[in-house]
Amino acid sequence: MTSSGSDTRQRQTTLTARFNDQEAEAIRQIADRAGVPVASYLRAAALNRSPGRAIRRPTVNHETAARLLGNLGRIAQTLRAAAEAGQLDPAEPTVAAALRDIAEMRTVCFEALGREP
Repeated sequence: MTSSGSDTRQRQTTLTARFNDQEAEAIRQIADRAGVPVASYLRAAALNRSPGRAIRRPTVNHETAARLLGNLGRIAQTLRAAAEAGQLDPAEPTVAAALRDIAEMRTVCFEALGREP
């Protein structure tokens, strides 16, 4: 069975180069379009090789859904803490509606991520 990660790291030597802001941004954009890390792109360009296969990255929608899910959790926790402290009544129609909406948005986020709540 083969190992992965740093235990089998074959590239141990680090080389550095300096770029101005425009060059660095251009390199980042090209690497991003190729779907590879900047280091892989630079290595391939320097050795006149193909950058190899693209890595699988979460789509922007997945990142947004995950970020929204985290924010919804913080909002729900704040509402629960306020209810426990007696600062608001969870049975009040607007609070109950907000909690239902948060639960519904949470479910939609999980579905967008391909997971079950």
